[in-house]
Amino acid sequence: MTKQHYSWVRRQWRHPGVISVAFIGLLLAACTSQTGTSSVTSATTDAPPTTAAPVETADTPNTTETTTPTTGEVAVPHPLDLIGPDFEGALLGVSTGLSKAERAPRFRQLEADAGRQYDIGHVFHAWDKAIPTEDDLMHLEDGRILMISWNGTDTKEIASGSHDDWIRQQAQSVKDLEQPLLLRWFWEMDGNRKRGLVHSGPDYVAAWIHVRSIFDDVGADNAQFVWCPNEFLFWNNGDPEPWYPGDEHVDWLCADGYNWADTTASDEWVHFDHMFEDFIAWAGPRNKPIVIGETGSNEAEEGEKGDWLRSLPQIIQNELPEVDAVVYFDKDFRSAGHADWRVDTSESTYQGWIDMSNDPYFNQLDNPAQQ
Repeated sequence: MTKQHYSWVRRQWRHPGVISVAFIGLLLAACTSQTGTSSVTSATTDAPPTTAAPVETADTPNTTETTTPTTGEVAVPHPLDLIGPDFEGALLGVSTGLSKAERAPRFRQLEADAGRQYDIGHVFHAWDKAIPTEDDLMHLEDGRILMISWNGTDTKEIASGSHDDWIRQQAQSVKDLEQPLLLRWFWEMDGNRKRGLVHSGPDYVAAWIHVRSIFDDVGADNAQFVWCPNEFLFWNNGDPEPWYPGDEHVDWLCADGYNWADTTASDEWVHFDHMFEDFIAWAGPRNKPIVIGETGSNEAEEGEKGDWLRSLPQIIQNELPEVDAVVYFDKDFRSAGHADWRVDTSESTYQGWIDMSNDPYFNQLDNPAQQ
């Protein structure tokens, strides 16, 4: 598999002035913000012990749509538009679990220590919180691709049209942003934790198609829809088809998975390729871009988590070359009874993260060595 190098693109598609105007518009619009029907967001998971994927409780402010005026600048390709069969390497992204005030410093510190900018900034939003938010604009202003995980609510209500006004408002806000982004709607829908809202695979599919149709009607074609179940949906010849909206309604394929084991002596220690190989076997032949939406590793003996991180570029290049992007879940979830997934849980782990971050396979957008 060959992939296309486009390191020249990033510097050209950043327009801080545009984002600043959008931010002002967002603040002005906040005074008249309309919220939608409330829903439940959760910070727990029901996945099997070795792979469960935690979900951040959204704490974003209630804001409304933002508009971005045209600038008269010549349009240049966005990195997301260049992802395809000839794309070489994989994008690397991060989501952080700190407070809103700490997220920007966290990203910038990670980037300063690694000597590079991460390609994707991943944020989480509750169903009833308006998008985009200040956090979203921070990622765009810094030059990262934005991935929004927007939670859902009762799928039967959505499919019936009960929430159409709210969905249309969200779609208009995304359209007004005038920046391509990844929209990961109602992720990990296949787990028991969300079953009370999702009901069934067909109910989820009906809701997905309804949401997507409203975005299409509004003209929010800058939103690339990311379908993202848990990776264990594909285990042991699992059948994802009842949950899949169809190729015509999905832009990116995705899965979430974690290494929960706390010792490499245990059979539960899971390497990245073993975690996602069943998903890739299903997703690869569909010829769509693929992103690992959330992943992380627990600590084991000294150096083991760092080695787990350091191994990712080679594993993906050699075993899972269909993967176009990986987003790491840099959050401490011990307060919820889960693991500390952060990249700096030990000195050796952080060195593994730095080494992984600088691997050429994860440096396709802005690597001076490839210029």
